[in-house]
Amino acid sequence: MTGSKSFLLAVGVVALLQSLVIGWMVWDRAQLIASGREIRAAVVPVDPRDIFRGDYVVLGYEFSGRSDIELPQGARQGDTVYALLKKQAPSQWTLAGVTAGKPDKVQEDEIAVQAIVDGVRRGGGADAPAIGWLRYGIERFYVPEGEGRAIENLVRDKRVVAVLAVGSDGAMALKGLEADGKPIAQEQLF
Repeated sequence: MTGSKSFLLAVGVVALLQSLVIGWMVWDRAQLIASGREIRAAVVPVDPRDIFRGDYVVLGYEFSGRSDIELPQGARQGDTVYALLKKQAPSQWTLAGVTAGKPDKVQEDEIAVQAIVDGVRRGGGADAPAIGWLRYGIERFYVPEGEGRAIENLVRDKRVVAVLAVGSDGAMALKGLEADGKPIAQEQLF
């Protein structure tokens, strides 16, 4: 009897811990979306469907489209770095630089965001800086089944803007999409 009670208690503790972890992940994402600095970034066309989650729209951004980005010294694939984005126009942000750590200060028209080094290739010599490309975690937006193609057409026509939330730590979340200044899709947390 004691063994089965201990087993049930252990299963209950594990289930509680898993529930707490999942709850914290949802709460953390909801907090970022609710309280992060909101910016808008023009979307460029890229491709849709995930067999597990359904239709999605692949999103590219002017600040993420380059593969010749100079990376911080010693950066390796999978490292977290900070991309400094500079505002050029209301929905136009360009990459101004990449640092290993979060910058202490940024200008009013700049924002530092977390990014993952998605690929690295070394420059011409031993002293040459590494160059590569970044992933921001905002490249896919899941939509209800059947809506992906319509949104992709709007993206192709360059009418879509992504509404992004940026936390004080530089984390980014995709809040939704707008076309011609009107919301067309919102992030579904649940």
